[in-house]
Amino acid sequence: MDDNNNNDAAAVEDDRTFVETNIERIKSENPKERLFSITFDMFQELPSAKGHRVISSTFSCFGNQWQVLIYPGGDNKSLTGMVALFLKKCSGDRELAIKYTFKFNGNEERMLRQCECIIFDRSDIWGWGNFLPRSEIIDDGYLVNGALTINVGMQLDEFIPKNPVSSFILKLFNDENSADVVFEICEHQKSDSESDRKRAKTFTEKLYHAHRFILQHYSAELAALCATSDGMTPIIITDVKPEVFRHLLYYVYGGEISDDDFAVHEKDFINAADKYGVTNLKLEAEVWYVNNTEITIDNVIDNLLYADAMNCALLKEAVMDFIVENKEEVMQRVSFQDVPGDVCKDLLAAVTRHYEKDSPGDDGEDETDVEKTYSKMRIRDLRQRLDEKGLDLDIDGSRESLIVNLKEHS
Repeated sequence: MDDNNNNDAAAVEDDRTFVETNIERIKSENPKERLFSITFDMFQELPSAKGHRVISSTFSCFGNQWQVLIYPGGDNKSLTGMVALFLKKCSGDRELAIKYTFKFNGNEERMLRQCECIIFDRSDIWGWGNFLPRSEIIDDGYLVNGALTINVGMQLDEFIPKNPVSSFILKLFNDENSADVVFEICEHQKSDSESDRKRAKTFTEKLYHAHRFILQHYSAELAALCATSDGMTPIIITDVKPEVFRHLLYYVYGGEISDDDFAVHEKDFINAADKYGVTNLKLEAEVWYVNNTEITIDNVIDNLLYADAMNCALLKEAVMDFIVENKEEVMQRVSFQDVPGDVCKDLLAAVTRHYEKDSPGDDGEDETDVEKTYSKMRIRDLRQRLDEKGLDLDIDGSRESLIVNLKEHS
């Protein structure tokens, strides 16, 4: 029951105990959030009579003082056996619009309650009278050495305009007046008409204007293209469809591609982004393709060969998972004659994940053996770990190259 409310009862002189709590500021993945770890030692020994509140030490956030109030036996309005938990603003006359969260950080961090926005006036108290059963806190691994640790996340819900630079750049997309480089996309098209059939091919030409400074800082491939042209002499492109190249440029300028466009051009985006070094677009298109393509016995080899040729590690992993899950039918009906031998490690990784995911007492990740841990990780996790390092590392690579990068920068 989500009963976030103002604790009017806490304003009266009820039984209360002040405790010295260990409070630490910890890093949040959300840069706008202030995150604090507040530890109540010997939780089971805290007063647990109904209506008795235990008050934490104060901590400072957004220019105000705050406390966490916990009722180990519930407040006067709580259901029997429930623990109540509240956040109190202790200083300042100015109202604050706050989004806040409570997490219990025991054997594993569990999200328990989140409030989208509450207006805190001076000495306001907001929280939950029926937060969690006391028995669950004690019996289900929330306590570590008898202590209950609560992670309190706080974020101002104020209007802050976004940095407009990204929108300024996007407005420069295909702007002929300010452009200093132009691409001419020539697509060969076959005609079905009788008269045109006698002519070998027809052409579709599209011009797209761009800016060297932006392209040169986005990829080495686009920078090399710009170097082939002096002034506004068109750079001829013949191996990409005009609409695909337009989307690629739009993405480089900070634009987003819709699901409808991914559905029509999924492989075209992978191919073009791979050729012209637009890595994030390639990875996004690959994720879309994997999530929207059903791998079957009939197309498994085609997908494997394509993944290997285009260095699509995520697609290759999905194919390997399918092979392992359907190994008997694959052995009977699929020929691996044209499959390169370097896929063996990917197949072994899939086999390992398959047979260890349900292994008792093994979560599939041995933190004491880094190489073993990485070798069994999902491609998405390897890519995410590299990206989080913020070192401009290549996350568009094979499983082996991703692991090498991670080991070198661990």
